[in-house]
Amino acid sequence: MRLLGMFLALGLALAAPLEEARAHYQAGRMEAVLNALNPLLQGYDPPEEALLLAGFAQYRLGRFSEALFPFSRLVGTLKGGPEALYGFGLALRALGDLEGARSALDWALRQGYRDAGAILQTLPPPPPPAPKVRKGPPPFAAREGRFWVEGKPFQVRGVNLGVALPGRFPAEFPQEEALYRAWLELLSAMGANAVRTYTLLPPAFYRALLHHNLLHKDRPLYLFQGVWTELPEDEGYADWEGPFLEKFLLDGREVLDALHGNLRRPPRPGHAHGDYTADVSPWVLGLLVGREFEPYSVKEYNERHPGRTYRGRFVEALPGATPFEAYLAELLDRLAQYEWEAYGTVRPLSVSNWPTLDPLFHPTESTREEETKLRQARGEHVPEDGVKELDNDRVSLDMALIRPLPGSPVDTFANYHAYPYYPDFMNLSPRYREAQGPFGPSNYFGYLLDLKAHHGDQAVLIGEIGLPTSRGIAHFQPQGWHHGGHSENAQAEGVARLTQEVEAAQLAGSLVFSLMDEWFKRNWLFMDWETPGRDPFWHNLLDPEENYGLLAATAQGGFRLDEKAEAWEGVPFLLREEDRFLKAHADPEYLWLLYRGPLPLRLYLDTVPGGVPAAEGFGAEFYLEIGPEGGRLLIEAGYYPFQELDHGLPGTEYLHFRGPTRPKEGPFVPFLLEPNRRRTGRDGTDYPRLVYELGQLKQGQDPEGARDPTADYALGEGGILELRIPWGMLLIADPSRRLAWYAPEPMPIEGIGLLLEGAPPVRFPWPTWEEPPFALRLKPLYFRLRDLWRGAP
Repeated sequence: MRLLGMFLALGLALAAPLEEARAHYQAGRMEAVLNALNPLLQGYDPPEEALLLAGFAQYRLGRFSEALFPFSRLVGTLKGGPEALYGFGLALRALGDLEGARSALDWALRQGYRDAGAILQTLPPPPPPAPKVRKGPPPFAAREGRFWVEGKPFQVRGVNLGVALPGRFPAEFPQEEALYRAWLELLSAMGANAVRTYTLLPPAFYRALLHHNLLHKDRPLYLFQGVWTELPEDEGYADWEGPFLEKFLLDGREVLDALHGNLRRPPRPGHAHGDYTADVSPWVLGLLVGREFEPYSVKEYNERHPGRTYRGRFVEALPGATPFEAYLAELLDRLAQYEWEAYGTVRPLSVSNWPTLDPLFHPTESTREEETKLRQARGEHVPEDGVKELDNDRVSLDMALIRPLPGSPVDTFANYHAYPYYPDFMNLSPRYREAQGPFGPSNYFGYLLDLKAHHGDQAVLIGEIGLPTSRGIAHFQPQGWHHGGHSENAQAEGVARLTQEVEAAQLAGSLVFSLMDEWFKRNWLFMDWETPGRDPFWHNLLDPEENYGLLAATAQGGFRLDEKAEAWEGVPFLLREEDRFLKAHADPEYLWLLYRGPLPLRLYLDTVPGGVPAAEGFGAEFYLEIGPEGGRLLIEAGYYPFQELDHGLPGTEYLHFRGPTRPKEGPFVPFLLEPNRRRTGRDGTDYPRLVYELGQLKQGQDPEGARDPTADYALGEGGILELRIPWGMLLIADPSRRLAWYAPEPMPIEGIGLLLEGAPPVRFPWPTWEEPPFALRLKPLYFRLRDLWRGAP
C-alpha cells in the first residue's frame, strides 16, 4: 500500500474529514475511518484518497463486497493508480473470484506496484477452457409482451456499452479486463440487470462478464449482443445479397462462437480479435443484428427485390412483409440455425431499428417529396438540397412481420432506439401532444403507447434512451427533453422519468445510452464545423452526441465554473493593469478566461485573417460582452456559417448552411442556429421552424462534484468574472492542432488574439496535443438510476 503510505506520510493539507480518517487508519480504527469519511463519500465526486481509504477500511473489516464499490469506482474512472487496482484485486480474491483478481493485480504490477506480484504468485494457474458441449433448451423467452428468464418475467433495466475513451476511435477498444470488470461492478451496483454491446468487443470484456456473473449468481448482468454491419461502397449500399450477405452471416457466426467461448479471431482493422474462451452464452438474453438503417436505402432495396419472401427453419416473414423484412428474416433464421446446430441452443432475436422506420403512420410527417409538392403548389420555390433525413415516414421495418414458426425454439422481439425529441412527428402530432403519462403531459408516452398497441404480444425493447448534457441543442422537444442543452442534474431527472414511462407503457424495458461520453461521435448540426478525423482528440461541448454518458469524460484539471480563482493561481497574466487583469487557459473542451475589472466586459477575439477592424492590425471575428444583466457572443457576418434565405413567400425563412467561410469587415451578428426546420404535414399544415441564439450566454455555476455545461460564466466577489467558451462557439475546428474554421479548409493558427477596450491587444497561444488529458467521473444520472432501480422489483 505504498501510494496510501505516501498520502499518510506527506500529510497533505486536505479537508478535516480526510485528516481525521488518515489518523484513524494509522491507528487501526477502521470503523472510525468510515465514519470520518462518510460526509465526503456522500458527494458525487469524492477525493481519490477518500475512496482508497474507504475501500481498504472495508477490506480490513472483512467486508469484501462493500470494498468492491469504492475500488470499482476508482478503477472504472481510471483513478487511484495501481493502489486502486491492488485493492480491487484483493477484494475480488477474498470473494473467491481468482481470475478477476488476477486481471486487476496483473495490471497493478505492470504499473510498477510490486506488492501485487507477491499476491499473484499465490494464485493457482487459470483453469483450462471447459470442453464445449451441446446445451439444453434456451432459458430465455420473449413472449406476452415481455422477456422471461427461467420462466420468470424480466423487466430490462440496462445500459449501452459505448467504450471508446477520449483520444480513441470506436474500434480502438480498451484491452484491460479489470477495466471492464470495474464498469460491470458499477452498473450492477447501480441496479442495472442488462448491458448491450453493438459489436464484438475484445475477449477481455467477455472474461470480465463471465467472472462478474459467476461471482454475482443471484443478480447477474444479462447481455444483448450486437452484430454490427458496415456497408462498403464496393458491395453497394442497397443490394446486400450475394457476397455481402455471406460476409454479414460470417460476422454473425463469429459473434455466436465468441459468446460460446469458441473463437480464435486473427487481427483485422476495425475489429476486435484474440482468443475468446469465456462462455457467456448462459447470460446472453438477446441478439441484436444490424444498425439503424436509412429509409432511402431500405426503399432502394425493396425496389430492387420485388416479391422477395422468406420462410426458414425457425423464422419466417409473414404475408405483407417487405422484401427487406424478408431479407432480415433470412439473416436471423440462418444465425439461429447455426447456433442450434453448433451449440444446441438459441435465444431471442431482433434487429436494430428506430422510429424513422417504425411501422406506424404519422400524418404530420410528410416525406421530402410530399413536402416539396405541397409547398410548390403554394408558389414556393423549393430548391433540391439533397437532404434525405426528412423521409422519416416513407418506409417501414416491422418486426411484427418477422415471427417464429409454430414450434420454433426462437422468439423474436422489437427493438427501437427511441428518444423523445426526434423525428418531428413526436413533437408535432396533436395526439401525442394530448398524451398524459404517469407524471403529466408527454408526447413520448403517447408514442410508446402506439408502439405497444402495434406490436401486441411481441416484446418491445427501447434499445436506446437518453438525454445529453451538452451546451448545444440539436432538436427541441415540447416537454423540454431536447436533444442537448441539459445540465447533469436535469439529465438525471429527465432520463429517470423516461425510463419510468417505458415501464408505465408496459414495454419490455429500456437500455440507457450510454456508459460514457464518447468524444468521437458527431451530430448533424455541428459536425461540419469540425476537422474531419480529429473528433476523438477534443471534446465538443456543443455536440449532443458526445455527451450522453453515465460517466462524464471531461478535460483533466482543476478548472470549474464556481466563482473561485484558486485554480488560476499558477496561470500567468495576459494583461495586468491597475484596475483590471485578464488570464486565459485552454483544455480539450474550453477556452477559459478570468477577468477582473469594470463591467460590462467588452472583449474582441481574433482567430483568423480578416474580421472587424477593432484596432490597428487587429481584425475581430467575435465580440463578447458580459455585464450584471447577462452576456452575449456575436460573430462577424461574413464568418457566420449560415445565411438567412426564404422560399419566396413570407413565413418560409430558413437558415442555409453556407459551408466554409472567411470573415469580412462586419458587422457583428447574433450566432443563430435552427435545430427544428419548418415542416409541412401531409394535410398541408405548416409547423414553424425553431431558432435559438447559440451566443446568448448564461450565468451559473457547476454544482459540487458535477457540471452544468449550460452555464457559461460566473460572477464572484471583488469583480471576478470567470468565463468558459466551448471551442465550437469560436469555430475552432480542432483545438488539439490549433485549426480554425476557414475557407476552403481549416487554417492553422498561432493562437487567439484578445482585445479589451482601451488596452493593447494580446495573443493567447496554447500547447497542442495528440493524447488529450481527460478525467472520468460518475454523473448524477448514475446515482438517480441507482435510487430508482435498486428499489425496483
